[in-house]
Amino acid sequence: MTGILITNDDDRAFVHTMIDRAAPGTLVEMRVDLASEKQRRKMWAMLGEIAKQKPHIDMNGNERFYAPEQWKLLCMHACGQEVDMMPSLDGSTFLPYEGRSSRMETSDMNELLAFIEAWGTQNGVVFKEVDNG
Repeated sequence: MTGILITNDDDRAFVHTMIDRAAPGTLVEMRVDLASEKQRRKMWAMLGEIAKQKPHIDMNGNERFYAPEQWKLLCMHACGQEVDMMPSLDGSTFLPYEGRSSRMETSDMNELLAFIEAWGTQNGVVFKEVDNG
């Protein structure tokens, strides 16, 4: 079982019973109001537009087009969302390797979407494939 959506008092009682019976060392994770599929589709559409239209300029002034997944990490980091980092093989720098937007709550996803839209608009990105409804 991967998760239980609490929709009524019986669900709540069942979860309570499971916690009471849980062995020491059991990990319990609770999430409130996760981002919707519609929000995730909008995020990927917006990141796709940025990836097609906007090169990223690095610290040396070099331009490079990034994939939507890379733009997601950049935007999540800019919004203060957790982005895991790891050292490069030679230890000279750090690089992001994961940022889990699928675990974001609705309010955090709304903040990320607003940031992506504002950043894109300020940087000349036209969001033509984005569902705003």
